[in-house]
Amino acid sequence: MKKEIAIVAYRCKKCGKLHYPYHDRCLACKAREFEEVKPEGNVKLLTFTRIYNLPWGFDQRYLIIGVVEFENKIRAMGQIHVDDSYPLTTGMTLKPSWGTVRIQYGENVYGLVLEPL
Repeated sequence: MKKEIAIVAYRCKKCGKLHYPYHDRCLACKAREFEEVKPEGNVKLLTFTRIYNLPWGFDQRYLIIGVVEFENKIRAMGQIHVDDSYPLTTGMTLKPSWGTVRIQYGENVYGLVLEPL
């Protein structure tokens, strides 16, 4: 069963600027009215980093984190599930999903999971 991506962005009703996460006022025009926007389609990798020195409590040896942009221009950060030697490049297309990114105190922690097409 595929889980829906639990990200909601907000578009200013006055100027159209997208905000993620939520802000009380539009960062561009200072208006206070927004409409909810769900992310759509695949994502383009804007930047990424590999983290090898993880804090205590992580069972993984490393994490790969990326900032991506959905087809409807929503930007978000997620965990890229690839082997450490996988040749990631900015601009490549990834498939987003909502899944387990970590297990903490025996409970699943969910987040944005990214995988190459």
